[in-house]
Parts: sequence; C-alpha cells; structure tokens
Amino acid sequence: MPRDLVLVVVPPNSNTVITGRLLTVTRPEEHSDWSDFLCLGALSLVSSLAANPDLEPVYVDGTITPLDDVLDYITAHADRILAVCLGMLTASYEAGVLIARHAKAADARIVTVAGNDHFSSLAEACMNASSSLDYGFVGNEVVGSFTDLIGALRAGVPIDPAAFPGLVYRADGRVHTTAPRAEPVFSGYDYTLVDRAFLQTPLYTRQFGHRIAPRIHELLGRTVTAGVPVDIGRGCVKFAADDACSFCSIHPGLWRNQLGPAQAWTAIEAAWNAGYDYHYLTADELPLTFAQLLTGMAADAPAWWSALAEDERPLLVGYGRADGIADPRKTALLTSLGVRQIMIGMDAGAPLSLAAMNKPVGGQRRDVLAEAEKLYELNSTAITVARDHGMLIRAGFVVGHLGMTRGLLAENLERILALITEGGKHGVFSAVDVEVLSPQPGARDYTYLTTPDAARQAAAKLGLTVADDATLAAVSARWAHRDVVMPEDAMRDYTLAVMPEIGFDDLAQARATIRSHAKSCGVVIGE
Repeated sequence: MPRDLVLVVVPPNSNTVITGRLLTVTRPEEHSDWSDFLCLGALSLVSSLAANPDLEPVYVDGTITPLDDVLDYITAHADRILAVCLGMLTASYEAGVLIARHAKAADARIVTVAGNDHFSSLAEACMNASSSLDYGFVGNEVVGSFTDLIGALRAGVPIDPAAFPGLVYRADGRVHTTAPRAEPVFSGYDYTLVDRAFLQTPLYTRQFGHRIAPRIHELLGRTVTAGVPVDIGRGCVKFAADDACSFCSIHPGLWRNQLGPAQAWTAIEAAWNAGYDYHYLTADELPLTFAQLLTGMAADAPAWWSALAEDERPLLVGYGRADGIADPRKTALLTSLGVRQIMIGMDAGAPLSLAAMNKPVGGQRRDVLAEAEKLYELNSTAITVARDHGMLIRAGFVVGHLGMTRGLLAENLERILALITEGGKHGVFSAVDVEVLSPQPGARDYTYLTTPDAARQAAAKLGLTVADDATLAAVSARWAHRDVVMPEDAMRDYTLAVMPEIGFDDLAQARATIRSHAKSCGVVIGE
C-alpha cells in the first residue's frame, strides 16, 4: 500500500494535555478565541499539498479535536502515513513532540516535520533534544519548499537539503539549516479540506457562537455566524528596520509581503463563498504597513462587494497600531473596506515602559522617550477617532518589562485604567486582553532571559536596572540551550532577572486589577 497520507497537525496547548504545568496566571478557560478559528497556516500547507494527486493531505487541529482521537488516527493509519507535520508554538511544543513520538512508535517509517515560530527560534535545540523530529522548517514563508519536500518523500527520491530553502536537517552528527528564501503569500485555500478526516468546522462554528457572535451583535447590531483568518498581507512596519517590539517573536521572511489589490479581493471572496462572514485579517499591522494595498483595494472594489448592502458584507477585523488608527484618514479607509474592529496593542501606560518594550517607530537617531510619550497620547486619540468612525477596538495590555520598577508599575496601572475607563465610556472597547509579559523564544525579551549582557545594555540605555550578576547568571544557565519553554516558568524567571524591585505576585495582582476594572467598565475580557 503506498504511503500517501500527510497529516498537518496543530498541536494542543501542552498545559491542557500534560500534567504538572503551572497555571496560576493565564488559564485556558480564560480564553476562547484560540479555538474559534481554523489555523490558516496549517490549511495553507494542506491546500498546497492537495495539488499533488499522489498525496492525501489531512488537516488536524488538536485545539478542538481531542488528542486521543489524533493519536488513535495515527495508529489506525500508520501503514499509510507518509509524514506527520507539526506547527509548534512555545505553548504547544511539548504536545507536538508527544505526537511525533507517537507517530514514530506507531511506525518508524513515518517522517516527522516540525515548523512554526517556536521551532524556528530554537531549531537546533529542538532537533538535538528530540530524535523523533526528522526535519523542520524555519520561517513562515515555506509553503513551496515544504510542498516540494513532501513531494520528494512521496516519490522516494534522495533528499538534497540544498534544494529546500528553510529546511532544518541532520548531517555529520550536527543540525544544519538551508538558507530560507522569500516566496509569495499563499492564497489557494481549499476550505473543504478542514473536514477531510475530522468534522472540525462545526466545532469552530460552535465556539465562534459562544462569545464573538453575540458580542458583535450587541456592539454593532450585526449578525455574524462563522469566522476565518484571511491572509492578504503579512508583516509590520517595525520589521522594515529589524526593530520589532521586545516581546515579538515573529520570523518575517520579508518586512512586508502582500497580495495585489485584486488578489486580496479574491481571497476575501473565496472565504465569503465558503460561508465565512467574519474575516480575521492576519497582517500584524494594517494602516501603516499596508496603506498602499488598502488604498488600491478601495479604488477597485469588485462588483460582488459593491452589490451587497453595507450590513450584508463580510465584517472584517484586523490589527493596527495606535499611531495608525489615530489618523482619521487611515481609519476611514479601513471602515470603507468593511473593517469594523481593530486589535491595538496599547501594551503599557508609562512612556518609559513603552520605550522598554521598543514600541515607538523611528530611526536610529530617534528620541525614544519623546516618541513613547507621543505614542501614549495617540492611544487616547485612537479611541476618539475609532468612536467617530464606528470602529471597535480590542485593546491589549502587557504587565511587566525590562527594568520595571514599583513606580513604573504604579504609573502603568494608573494610565491603563484611565484608557480602559475612556474606551468603556465611549463604547469603543469590544474587549480587553491583559497578560503578564511572557518572553517567547525569538523575541528580545527571551534574549534578555538568556544573555545577561544584552539585558544590562538594553536597561542601561533607558536608565533602568536589572538583577545582580549572580542572579542573571543563574537564570541564564537555566534557560541556555533549552528546547522546552514553559511559559509561566519563563515569566517568573524573567521577573526575577530583569525586574529586581518587583515580585511575580505583584505582576499577577496588577493583571487581576486591570481585568477587574475592565469588567466594572462593562468591557469584556478576551473574546
């Protein structure tokens, strides 16, 4: 029997399937939207593989399909499975390795392939720690290279690593990586593939109907029934100068990679025709990074869109920065395209805190503190502009950062609570997300955890301090060369290393205070 089955698996969060993980701050039950939408990255791989008639690709989302069902499927079809491919985030890495080990135990001839942000950041450590991982890919623009690798495995031809950009492999007892290359944004999605092996679309729809649909109806009077991510462009204005926010762990292939206006409308139409009326635009920042694309779309709206009444069109949501939404022209452009909710990472209150998170946009000679003060003011302006244009804001806040002091924590609380009061009073905030800063591999904050000199130098530039040398060295030793990063353990050690005035419980209490205040202002926590 030919091996033609290829499973592309979204692993569940490890702390939902592996016992003994700390869950004192952010519990899975506090969030719903992780299981409200299909995983577009996994679907792009499955859809691309489907073009090969010798393959039967299978989309599996372990966040909604029970892990035991996934493992049983692998066992039952082991003699047909060519590859099990796993998209690993930091929160799901251990669960992904568990699935890979199970596949190898079911049939050692199954090839396992890893990818996504966590693996991209710690590829060598992951490959060295997990013999159950055969190959991996680094970066996000790897659909073509991945598809070529699986095709070569199916054809049984020798694998030449140089032929697969972004490939991580073993040779001569070492882990190697073929240099990645840029590729176009993938847009050939086949939504029917979501239910090829497991009936998953109804589960997404049910989850979507729990909170998002009622909340949108309450705030906008719009009826939406099913949501889906739509990728018309990826990137962020901060990536242009390799100057990402300190907590950002994304690996961009290009600082901006996008479809053309006509292609973007085609992608939206395909999702609309598949029954999705709530489109979650995946771009990390819309109004500043993709203004030209959005302007082109507005200038040439397709007939099918123009024929629909405004309240009949798909409702679009996306990401933005406060300095983009504070510009009335950019916000008007977004609303003209049907974008009615924008997610803004307001993140902090104190300007010095925004600077510590590297939030401001600017060149090498910028006055970071002056720009951070302006950015805080633009958070408030964005609320007013959004209100005037009928735009909802889902606001995100982060508690903790490099060098945070008790005074900064108090100032952040005061200013964040003021922003929430303002957003709640005007009915602009659809939801508030607030988390203790979790250093993710690939982000500057994780570098501060593992590299004491980087933490000292970054703090000194802002007149802030970190822990003593012995503490920094001890924390660094705990995290050096690790493949498993348990988020809450990382949060606690990050607090110990770079916030010597503050205890982790202080951050957890601040988070609780912000959540409680939001609720008192009638603002939903999460969505």
